[in-house]
Amino acid sequence: MRGGDASHRRLEDGLLFPVNDMTARSIIPSLVLSLSLWALPAAADDAPSNSGLALGVRAAYGVPVGDAVEDSSQSELFGTTVAPQVDLSYFFGRQLSLGAYFQYGFAKGPEDCNDVTECNSRVLRFGVDLDYHFAPDAFVAPWVGVGVGYESGSVEIGEDGALATVSLSGWDLGHAHFGVDFQLTRSIAVGPYVSASLGQYSEMTSSVFGGAEVTRDIPSEQKALHLWIQPGVRVQIRL
Repeated sequence: MRGGDASHRRLEDGLLFPVNDMTARSIIPSLVLSLSLWALPAAADDAPSNSGLALGVRAAYGVPVGDAVEDSSQSELFGTTVAPQVDLSYFFGRQLSLGAYFQYGFAKGPEDCNDVTECNSRVLRFGVDLDYHFAPDAFVAPWVGVGVGYESGSVEIGEDGALATVSLSGWDLGHAHFGVDFQLTRSIAVGPYVSASLGQYSEMTSSVFGGAEVTRDIPSEQKALHLWIQPGVRVQIRL
């Protein structure tokens, strides 16, 4: 009987080990599947929101409309501009972005400049923009934006090295722009846009023939509203 018991135990042992092994093999895949299903919501929460910084580079052509000050038009004082711009934005997801911009416009100068008179003018603009991108994952992605800023324009006129300088500065009271991006990759987009900004100069600085600069506030009755219309092209890179 002892031998029978031993044989019986060995038989039971031989049956027990395979049963335990089969049980483990069935439990482990079930456990892995359960853990995977449990982790899916967490993985979805950890998925990148595509928020982050973006660098923009623009080239625009500025067309002035209206008066810089009373009885002195923008076009007569500055003329049209070729205006490169850089902007740095932060995206809150794929669609909404807030950013800062800086633009340096090389202006044509007063209309009465000739080969004898030296003319040099420029228009600087900087401020903040809030943009909304309608279809950021599509190849053709329209966007709109609004913003405010500050503007400074200056012109130098003279002959034989004797220059008179006049600078005007004031708030960009508000601007709006609209564009269409072509998504070359998920991170790089390029496309045309057009912007319109409404401004008013409030301060004038002048110097004559290298003399001391004189700054004064522009009287309310001499202030005027002006527009800059700027069609251009923008390249934006998501960092």
